Formats: sequence, structure tokens, C-alpha cells
Amino acid sequence: MTLLTSTPTQCTTPGRVKMRNRKRRCACLARTLKACSSVLLVLTQSKGEIGIFEWGMLYKENEVPRREAKRRKHDSEPYKSPTHAGGLFAINREFFLKIGAYDPGLLVWGGENFELSFKIWQCGGSIEWVPCSRVGHVYRGFMPYNFGKLANKKKGPLITINYKRVIETWFDEQYKEYFYTREPLARFLDMGDISEQLALKERLQCKSFQWYMDNVAYDVLDKYPALPANLFWGELKNSGTEKCVDALGRQPPAIIGLQHCHGQGHNQLIRLNAAGQLGVGERCIEADNQGIKLAFCRLGTVDGPWQYDETTSTLLHRTYKMCMGYHPQTRALALMPCDVHNAYQSWKFHTITPRW
Repeated sequence: MTLLTSTPTQCTTPGRVKMRNRKRRCACLARTLKACSSVLLVLTQSKGEIGIFEWGMLYKENEVPRREAKRRKHDSEPYKSPTHAGGLFAINREFFLKIGAYDPGLLVWGGENFELSFKIWQCGGSIEWVPCSRVGHVYRGFMPYNFGKLANKKKGPLITINYKRVIETWFDEQYKEYFYTREPLARFLDMGDISEQLALKERLQCKSFQWYMDNVAYDVLDKYPALPANLFWGELKNSGTEKCVDALGRQPPAIIGLQHCHGQGHNQLIRLNAAGQLGVGERCIEADNQGIKLAFCRLGTVDGPWQYDETTSTLLHRTYKMCMGYHPQTRALALMPCDVHNAYQSWKFHTITPRW
């Protein structure tokens, strides 16, 4: 059996990968070698996390589910994981080629870890993390390269194009909508031809994404529930200033403000869902006595306190029973007593049309 191992140049592995046998308990594969042709081994040091994802396709990690923990007799044993971070793994070469290796339509990087994870599980394999492995990863403070000429081949963000290509191949329709709810502009992206990927999926008789969610990624919805539809999304423009709500590139918790409306989305792509959650990217917009803030969304929830009235153009915080507005003197966003005649409390959602 031939193993392919993948380790990026910024990583170092002081030890070798070894196949488990009866004498070694620090393992790379499951208890027997019967399934080794269809097992992906993730080489990383772990305290007991598994790889999962949120609906914008950002990689996340979660504690090992109780169901999986009970299956192991020793902490040193490998354990199953729905996804992996990419780049650090060993896989049987024959199986890797059988499932189509990497989709050649994915450009540069981004999404390839999910594509490989989904096809492995849905097409008869499994992913296991190896706690006895030791890998050092050096993170840069900046990206020392750009996407070069490859970026000219596509219109729009390459990574989101990759994500769209992956979800359109491996997700069921229901789950595709969660991605488009989280990333509305992705609907406008050209992902290229995926007919060969769909034919591979059919030829290998791969299982549905619902099967994957029920049997493999069964704990994802605990942290990242199904997303309610967006009632409104786009730029949120203030009538008194003609400027748009902008996250300002800050990390939560942080005060947000208004900026010139640029029509490109990013920090100005605001979503209000049917459960009252106001969001930008993976973050939420909340309020307190300090002002309007970018906040971490509460794990396991998709609701919020906001209610938008199209007739009065006001954005009500139902908990405080006050409206979001702009103070021209302090130049800050804040909650204030609702006044439908105050232009600084008047907001309009403008759907963004990409200029790609």
C-alpha cells in the first residue's frame, strides 16, 4: 500500500508516520488495516478536537463528540473527524486517485480541504485524526504572495468561488441555501463547469450530504444551526448621512460606524434574517449603552433582537425598545428613542449588484 503525505513548507514533522500494528498504540490508522485504503489520516497534535465548519464555509474546530469518545479505549487512539484543516494528512494513493484527487477547478487555495473531506466520507472513506502525531506550524503575519494571473481568470473572490464549486457538487439543495444565506453574493459568482465532478459523484455512488450530516457531522448543527432566510441583505444606508453601516475591518467586540457606500459588500454587506439576527460575515451586530457593536454570534443560536419596519424605515431593538440611529454631534451609532421623523434613524437596505 502506498501512502501520500501532505505537509506544507511552513510545517515540520519531527517524527515519522507509522502504520499501526498490534505492538504500537500511537497510531495513524484505525484498529485494523481493512479500511486503510479509504482512510484519510490528519497529522496534527490535538487535545481532542475535530474539524467542522460554519455555513459560510469557514473552518472551525469542536470538541470530540461523546459518541466518538466512547468508541475509543485509549486517548492515544485516532478518532473520526468530519473535516480537516488541509495540508497535513496522509492518504492511500490508490483511494485518493479513485475519488478524483483534488478538483482541478479549484484555484490556488481555499475549499480544497472541504472538497476532499466531503468526497472521502460520502464516497466510502473516513477521516481520522492522530493525537500521537506532532506537527509544528509557523503562521505568517501576512500573505507573502498574491494570486497572480490566476486571479484574472475569474471575476469575484477566488476563495468564495472555490467554496461555491464545492457546495454545488457535494451539498444537497437544503444545505446549499444555508451557504447562500450566509454569502448572498456567491449566487452571482461563476464557478465554472462541475459536470465532471457530478459525474464522478454519480459513478462512485456517493452518499447524500444529508447522510453525511446525520452520520458524520452530526454535531455541526449544535454549534451552527440551520440558518433562517434573510429578510433583507445588502448595504444598510442611513438616510440622514447617505452613508452605510460598516464593520470598519475591526474584530469583535468593537464599535462599528458609517462609511461612504462603496457597493462592494465585504464590511458593508449586512444581513437581517427572519429570526431577528443582524449580521456581517460570521459576526453579529448588537447594541448596549456604549453603542452599536460588532460581536461574536452566540454559538448554537441564529436569532437576534432586531426588527426592520419597511414603512417607517426604522430598525428597532426589541429588547431595549429603542431604535438604531446616528448622532451627528458624536458621529457615533447608538440606540435612541424611536422617532420616525428623524432622518438619522431612517435606514434603507440596498441589495448589492456585483461589479464583477
